[in-house]
Amino acid sequence: MISIRFWPVAAFFSASFLGLAACSPANAPYEPPPASEAMPSSAATAEMPSGDEHDHDHDAAHEEDHDHEEGHEEGHAGEAHVHGHGELAITREDDFLTITLDAPLASFGLPESKVPEGAAAEKFAEGIVEPLGPTECEETERSTTGRTDGTHGALTVSVVLRCKKVDRVEGMLVHAFDLYPAFEHIDAIYLGPEGQQVAKELTPNDTEIDFD
Repeated sequence: MISIRFWPVAAFFSASFLGLAACSPANAPYEPPPASEAMPSSAATAEMPSGDEHDHDHDAAHEEDHDHEEGHEEGHAGEAHVHGHGELAITREDDFLTITLDAPLASFGLPESKVPEGAAAEKFAEGIVEPLGPTECEETERSTTGRTDGTHGALTVSVVLRCKKVDRVEGMLVHAFDLYPAFEHIDAIYLGPEGQQVAKELTPNDTEIDFD
């Protein structure tokens, strides 16, 4: 079946045949049109995709499926979601140290689809860190924030410590690995009052971050 896009070409050949019949002797043998005017043999399949085009479409579809699969590794609002991972931030202001740990629910040993609330959530902030140095610190505040998209969930726990001689705090010992064995590594950072920054990746075998 000839595609509608080829009707002008077909009409052109019909007119050519009529012209030959009118201008040639009655007994003149038929001569085919010059090769330059003949329809390419591939015209009938002009709308069939080439092998390269097919491969390109296949690759594009494969990439789209791959992107979709990777999307399942993302959490709320496209954030990275890696089980066993966590992010710890320690900031100092005046006599206070604020410790914030953010991680997927699975890193705390929790199901991904349900976020703990209230006292059930706050218990995950208890004892996650211990200041190192010749001073005394006490907890003055604790808070938690959970989020989930129905498939992936995460929990942020925050603890505020007040230290008598905060300048003597030399570092922080992180107990999250002992409390929640699902943790495999934690990216920790300390932000000092004068812009100091110390970053370190913690593991179950290396749970201490020094502030100097």
